[in-house]
Parts: sequence; C-alpha cells; structure tokens
Amino acid sequence: MDSENFILIKHYCEKTQTPIDFIDDLLEYGMIEVQVIENKTYVQSKHIIEIERIYRLRQDLGINMEGIDSLNHMLEKVNRLEQELKLLRNRLTIYEH
Repeated sequence: MDSENFILIKHYCEKTQTPIDFIDDLLEYGMIEVQVIENKTYVQSKHIIEIERIYRLRQDLGINMEGIDSLNHMLEKVNRLEQELKLLRNRLTIYEH
C-alpha cells in the first residue's frame, strides 16, 4: 500500500471534527470506498474532496443522505450527457469543414 494515497479515517475525523457516523453513512450509501488494513480503515486521499463536498451539503444545506444520493446520481448522469454532447459536437465539426 502506498501510504501517501491513503488517509486513516479515524485521523481524518479527529482533525476535521467530522463525525465517524457520517463516514459510516457514506459507506452505507456507497458514496465512498475504503480499504481495511490491519483492522484500520483508510480512504484514498482523492476521495477527501468528495467527502467534504457531501458533508457541506448535509451540514450547510440540511440535505439528508437520501437527497445527497439522488443528487449524486443526477450529477453523474449530467456529466455523462455532457461528455456525450462533447463527443457528438467533435464528430459534427468533422463534417462542417
């Protein structure tokens, strides 16, 4: 395991004052993935931004986990549609010239 890419969840929660129950909720809804190594739970550092984004939605806007899960699914769909649109626009420019 490359320790630079993983953060101990317990350490993260202590430093950011994020409740461990919140991380458990994220796991329950499949919003993050963790690694368990030697009975310690780690999250990839690239997922920290996502954890913080979801935490702000919950704390600042009062959106429950079901709502956040729905928002995430809609955002994924919008991103897929934007990628498809970009691909189609690129194909179309070939025929315009």
